[in-house]
Amino acid sequence: MNSDAAKEILSAYRSRDRDGADPIFHEALNQMESDSVLKKWFEEQQDLDQTIREKLASIEPPADLQAKILARIRGEKVRRFALPQVWLAAAACLVVAGIALFYSNRQTGPDRFQEFKSDAMAMVSVQGGPALDLRTPDLSETQSYLRDHQAPRDVAIPTRLQSMETAGCRAFVWKDNPASLTCFRLPDGRLLHLVVIDRKAMGNADIPVGFKSVGDWHVMFQEKGGMLMMWATQAPMEQLKQMVVKARWEGARGRRGVVGQGEGSQRSLLWPARRLAGLRC
Repeated sequence: MNSDAAKEILSAYRSRDRDGADPIFHEALNQMESDSVLKKWFEEQQDLDQTIREKLASIEPPADLQAKILARIRGEKVRRFALPQVWLAAAACLVVAGIALFYSNRQTGPDRFQEFKSDAMAMVSVQGGPALDLRTPDLSETQSYLRDHQAPRDVAIPTRLQSMETAGCRAFVWKDNPASLTCFRLPDGRLLHLVVIDRKAMGNADIPVGFKSVGDWHVMFQEKGGMLMMWATQAPMEQLKQMVVKARWEGARGRRGVVGQGEGSQRSLLWPARRLAGLRC
């Protein structure tokens, strides 16, 4: 793990008492100890979080708040000061709206996807490989296991991966949403990880299109059949493209058959370009 990947993971770290024992953060914390720049950034983030917590903890309600509430419940008048009814209604609306906005953003906002990506990367980048429920070289066994455990999976594995050995699979739950992990063994011995989860788990977050680099990892996201799929590997980017994208295109082209003549030929020539233009990663 390099410093960029560690920073991505540590951005979700809250505090030592809440996350200090979580194995997801162990490797990132070790990387921080050997990188002074990363350590300085992390300490500044922790100081900022602590300042915010202290500020929130220092907020105290008015001394007569309880009396006002009880008086309102009993239909009595508050002796010191009574807010106009319209002000109370407006304040109540603001409080409710603020709570609704907070939970809406927390559950379905743009940060939802970033949190999922950080957690998924932390899971697959564990030293020695991710924890798996089932270890087997047989892809069909992994898919049967995921089906039996009601975990989402890719029902159309790319052609080049169908004959490839796997390291195994895992069925897990991310924030009350079932998800799965399938690990393929590439010819050079490295792993290609596939994480699948229901797209609805991301709420209204935008999903990035195309290939991305996260430290020394290469990733690609796809939306297909109502599912969100994350492919991740430390193999070269071109190898990831060959395994995931080119295999799909070549398999589809094979089903179309040999290019013919005339109008049919024009449709066959145009089809791959349309297919690639419409591909959502």
